[in-house]
Amino acid sequence: MELGLFQKVLEYFPEDKRPDITPLIAERMSIYENPVGKEYKNYRFWPGSHKYTMEWQYDNWNPTNDDVLVASYPKTGTTWMTAIVKNIIYRDSAEKLEMTKSISFLYSYLEQGIPLKYEVMEKLPWKRKIWGTHLPAPLVNMEKLKKNGCKIIYMVRNPKDQAVSWFHFCQKDPFIKSMEGYSENWDEFFNGYISGKQANCAKEGEWYPDHILSWYPYRNDDNVMFMAYEDLKKNTAVEVKKLCDFLNVKRSHDEILSIVKETSFDQMQTEAYGLSKSYFFRKGRVGEWKRRFTVLQSEQMDEKIEEKFSGTDIRFTYV
Repeated sequence: MELGLFQKVLEYFPEDKRPDITPLIAERMSIYENPVGKEYKNYRFWPGSHKYTMEWQYDNWNPTNDDVLVASYPKTGTTWMTAIVKNIIYRDSAEKLEMTKSISFLYSYLEQGIPLKYEVMEKLPWKRKIWGTHLPAPLVNMEKLKKNGCKIIYMVRNPKDQAVSWFHFCQKDPFIKSMEGYSENWDEFFNGYISGKQANCAKEGEWYPDHILSWYPYRNDDNVMFMAYEDLKKNTAVEVKKLCDFLNVKRSHDEILSIVKETSFDQMQTEAYGLSKSYFFRKGRVGEWKRRFTVLQSEQMDEKIEEKFSGTDIRFTYV
């Protein structure tokens, strides 16, 4: 599956100008042989994220004001938002839209793979590149991105639904499920998660709220837009219109309704957008946490969330 995702991109280059992606494939395959988590500046990551790639993107990646970065913590609507952005920008060209749909996160996520993938991405035959990342804000050169005008969309989801979605994802991911703190038992997983024991784009003792708080200071920057997963679910067309305005793309009401339909959960499951359907798409509903959380666990998380976000205007919708 992953080999196919790597090779698909070669179809978008003339045969005599196709890049050599052998090193990219070799690096990915090496993870299967030695799936070890990484650490960078005290932030802990699962296999596939690399210190030298994160350093390279901070120092050398120069997105333009045409580029879009979808930033998020895992399982907060990253894939959905990326699909919406692609449909907003490229729906005038069926060919380019189909091309962008097939671009794997192994190329587009800032921290994944090796720096060679940036060279490949930059040479692709469309102007506006759509990137993704699960990095906390201190590991992204926010000053440079603001200066360059790169648009950043940060997704926020209520922590209870995020935790349940993350739990199910981790049970299927071949790299993550064997790591410390990622128990197959929900109660153990929950305790490890909220106590910051999981190596998940966070420092020791930190978890999802800390990721949000790292991005929070930038929420009012002209090139940054915070969007709540629950708002997007409840009023998709309204939120898509806001995204169009933010991205400086004019779309009619009918076009927006088409985007809503074409990026619905059922449609996303069908098209996959360069991802494995087996575990990237589950239910996507708001309030699913009630089927998994005990009353005590809900109260524990409420207490921790209140403590973390005291003094901010961050509020979550749980149903």
